Amino acid sequence: MAAASRPDKTVTPDIKKQRRRRWLAVAAIVVILHALALLGLVHMPMWPGLPDTRLPPTIDAILLPPPAPPTPPAPPRQPRPRATPQTQPGTPTPDEPTSQASAPDLATSSGGATTATTGPGGEGAAAAPGASAGAPAAEPGPPAPQYTAPPSATMHYASYVNGVQNPDGLIRWEQDGKRYHLAVETRVLWFRFVFQSSGEMGERGLVPGRYEEARRSKVEVARFDPAAGVVAFETRGNQVPMPANFQDRFSVFLQLVGWVRADPQRYATPGVTETFNVADTRDVEAMQVQYVGEDTIDTGSGMVRAKHFVRLPRHPGDKRRVEIWLAQSLGWMPARLRQTEPDGTQIDLVYRSSEGR
Repeated sequence: MAAASRPDKTVTPDIKKQRRRRWLAVAAIVVILHALALLGLVHMPMWPGLPDTRLPPTIDAILLPPPAPPTPPAPPRQPRPRATPQTQPGTPTPDEPTSQASAPDLATSSGGATTATTGPGGEGAAAAPGASAGAPAAEPGPPAPQYTAPPSATMHYASYVNGVQNPDGLIRWEQDGKRYHLAVETRVLWFRFVFQSSGEMGERGLVPGRYEEARRSKVEVARFDPAAGVVAFETRGNQVPMPANFQDRFSVFLQLVGWVRADPQRYATPGVTETFNVADTRDVEAMQVQYVGEDTIDTGSGMVRAKHFVRLPRHPGDKRRVEIWLAQSLGWMPARLRQTEPDGTQIDLVYRSSEGR
């Protein structure tokens, strides 16, 4: 058999050149890829399971300082004050406003005795507290007169609420020269209200010992112990010290009646003001009653002249107004009583007749 023919393995120079060019091209590609990898432009996969520890490319930043705050404008120049000429003490300067004349302040003498001051009156308006702090204190008025008690009597009054007539009211006053009992009864619609005061009588007037208010079916009581100087509110279960010049809510008006009977000329000038400390069944508060002038009252059976007294506001914003008219023809007993509530409701008692006089 003839031998199989083998391929010709002869390498020509052209083949060698081609192979050399291929290896150079491969080497060039490898070098370029490594260069790109080093520059971070080409991601080369890491070995599976190993963390990628290459750091991201850093970016250099330059921090600029904040802008400086604007410079504030310079304050305007103030003119230099002129020298003020000195004035003699007591000489008002041109810039001082001339003070308006005002009613004198109420003065209370030591020991709690009531004193009175006189002024324009007529309106029943109290002076603003502290309005004349730098002014000299008003001169004390005359001391309270001796008390002259009215005789016992039961007085009937026509009762009106906002001008609409209601059942009549009454004032029952009893005294034996040593002790007294006062009851004031009125009705508003179908509700009955009774106020009672009782106690002793002295040269200076009434010394209340017990005060009671009955409103509908509710009764409240306060007791007063002048010897111990204590006011006890039985309904509330507390007590407070008893101040000087003390009265209860209704004895204060019969106290005023006795002073007018003893010295009517004391209340000849509007503006005379009396000060009391008055208790009801809950607390004690200061009260001022001012004489504001004379009025004519229509009693239904004739016209009578009466002295008009007004309770001044007890505190700023006090809108409740209480007024009483005392007539000489009735022995200075009330010819009329009127209370105006903060909502404008008016309760009027106007004298009609009396018993026991």
